Amino acid sequence: YEGVTPLIDSDIGDTSASGARSGDDCQEHRRLREQLLEHLAMHDDVILEKYLSAQELLSTKEIAEAVAMQTKACQIYPILFGSAIKGVGVAKLLDAIVNHLPAPEGSVEAPLSGVVFKLERDKTMGRMAYVRLYGGQIRNRDTVWNDTQHVAQKVTQIRKMNAQSHVDVGMVATGDIAAVCGLTSVRIGDVIGTAASIPDAFSLSMPLLTVQAHPMEEAEYPRLVAALTELSDEDPAIDLQWYQEERELHLKVMGVIQLEILHSILQSRFGLSVQFDAPSIIYKETPKASGEGFVAYTMPKPCWAILRFLIEPAPRGSGLTYRSEVRTEDLLLSYQNEVDKRVPEALSQGLLGWEVTDLHVTLIEGQHHVWHTHPLDFVVATPMGIMNGLANIGTQLLEPILSFRMSVPEEAGGRVLSDLVQMRALFDSPIVSDGRLVVDGEIPLATSLDYSVKLGAITGGRGSFSTRFKTYRECPPDVAVTRQRRGVNPLDTAKYILSVRKAL
Repeated sequence: YEGVTPLIDSDIGDTSASGARSGDDCQEHRRLREQLLEHLAMHDDVILEKYLSAQELLSTKEIAEAVAMQTKACQIYPILFGSAIKGVGVAKLLDAIVNHLPAPEGSVEAPLSGVVFKLERDKTMGRMAYVRLYGGQIRNRDTVWNDTQHVAQKVTQIRKMNAQSHVDVGMVATGDIAAVCGLTSVRIGDVIGTAASIPDAFSLSMPLLTVQAHPMEEAEYPRLVAALTELSDEDPAIDLQWYQEERELHLKVMGVIQLEILHSILQSRFGLSVQFDAPSIIYKETPKASGEGFVAYTMPKPCWAILRFLIEPAPRGSGLTYRSEVRTEDLLLSYQNEVDKRVPEALSQGLLGWEVTDLHVTLIEGQHHVWHTHPLDFVVATPMGIMNGLANIGTQLLEPILSFRMSVPEEAGGRVLSDLVQMRALFDSPIVSDGRLVVDGEIPLATSLDYSVKLGAITGGRGSFSTRFKTYRECPPDVAVTRQRRGVNPLDTAKYILSVRKAL
């Protein structure tokens, strides 16, 4: 009896599959089966009628069909127990996936629609993209459209993977998963074809910390750059920022455990020994009010780019939205597209050095010159106009806020509640039950980064402190955290222009 309770596939008194059960086991099995039938009856009138009738018993087939139907409708959630390491319950899990989960939908005649969920590198074929197809099909030598990056690339090989072995199948169709070779610029999360058939995906955890990585030996610096670039391509949770002039490698990460995993991967996979600095918190900025930014980039000739932006605050968590109200007669569409591409880059560093977020940017005026304007003029002018606007209205520093749940012995309640107040936490009234005190609330990451370790010391290891990211929120007036700017500040107009023109 392997720990997998066969509530559907066996009768209450069945002992043939796993040996004779004790009386207690049989009673527990009967109780769980009764609970299953009660849950099924809540959503199915036919099951309810038979369940309440003592004359007619439910067959195994009827129960299995009801479980599959209600699982597909997200009315019940079957749970199986097992151990992959010991090989216990694996077959039951695979059977449950086939029997209880909905079959793939879509058609090979439908427009191509798929998503890349994993990347690997092959010594022969290079980058391999694991694609889940929701519509259409892909064959060897097909040219497929990457809707996320707006590029078309040719497929060189399609593989079905099984552990470390593979088979070249030549085609992947709706509902299948395969490794597709030839998509050299693809990244995790990219949409292949159209997104029309792809269900809404869950959001990944947001990195809240940044660390700098150093090779243990300076000669290993080029190999470390290549390794971190490869890992960043494969894992969207790793955001590598490589400052080539300063020879610095910065990573955005979610926590200390991720750093331990990275350290192990770099050692085992690439043979690199790496040292990480202490993590620091990622702050952000947002406009304090609405205002305009203006730039007239007309000197030194030849150049001509005039831009005026309206910058407005937006709700928390909304990010950046951009649009243009300028007529193409005043500013050609190709020039407007250059501005569109450069606005996010211009907002990557605000007045305090942090990324600027939660704002609307509208291009309300733009002019070009028939003879003097070059598309690169708007690459230079856009950051100057954006920074001029931020300087006019000012920015507010934002800090990451976590939702938390704390559970501690009741005798430690007074101490931890005092700590929460000092850490600027906002929390509900504590709940005391069975000798433990439970608190739910919100807390700044900056004040609680190492609190789980401190809590373990306070409670003798009997306390728990779980957190997850919730939002970014305005910092108190007495909190001022700046970050060193990379490159020349566009507000220093003369120096910035010389820098961009490589004449500094």
